[in-house]
Amino acid sequence: MSLDNYDKDKFVVLVCAGPSARFVKKADEYYTAGVNVTPNLIEETDFWVVNDACYFIDIPEEKLLKIKNLAMPQFPHTVNGSNYMPNEKLDYLALTKTMPSNIKIHPFNIHTAPRFNMPYDTNLPYFEVKSSSESCFRWLLHNGFTKFISLGHDPSGGYHDSQYSRPTKQGGRFMVKTPIDNSRYQMVHQRMRSVVEEAKASWIRVVLPADSSFDKEVFNKVKDHPLDETGYAEVTL
Repeated sequence: MSLDNYDKDKFVVLVCAGPSARFVKKADEYYTAGVNVTPNLIEETDFWVVNDACYFIDIPEEKLLKIKNLAMPQFPHTVNGSNYMPNEKLDYLALTKTMPSNIKIHPFNIHTAPRFNMPYDTNLPYFEVKSSSESCFRWLLHNGFTKFISLGHDPSGGYHDSQYSRPTKQGGRFMVKTPIDNSRYQMVHQRMRSVVEEAKASWIRVVLPADSSFDKEVFNKVKDHPLDETGYAEVTL
């Protein structure tokens, strides 16, 4: 499914699941992207990216009707209830049969396809990744987007209190009740910065007050913020 009709010069506002995630309102000035369950924090989601299919249960029907595109591995993780590994019989086609027709599906592949000997399509985009957020950046860059703003991507780890669940190695999910410190997110953060630098793209990480939301007004305050030599900036309002 082509994204040729999208303006690649627009910013994409990505909502990740960290403590600094905030609700993002719709605006013509930018596109929106969510990972895992964060479309629940977005008024209308242009791009939804997941590595683990167990998250599908966390998005209510009314939110699914406000999502335009879903990008996911041909063989997603966490699908069979017994472990996190992909399953040859549970590919993206099988897992999205009941998705509403407004959602356009875009398969790609990640490192676990060859690792677990999945019969993956080598004609699809292929990424080496460590998180759904990295998959999102790599997939959007692959499709020509180069300007990113993020909320909720916190290098120190932890989860926003609206984060419904996270996958388990046992193949299911558990509900997030308390903040989780996860040291791997510092590594993920550095990987994502490297992805942006290598692509000569730009990434502005925004931190807003707890009771605020991201909208056109906030966008206009941060979009022209100076970047460092790697194309990165952090803005706290």
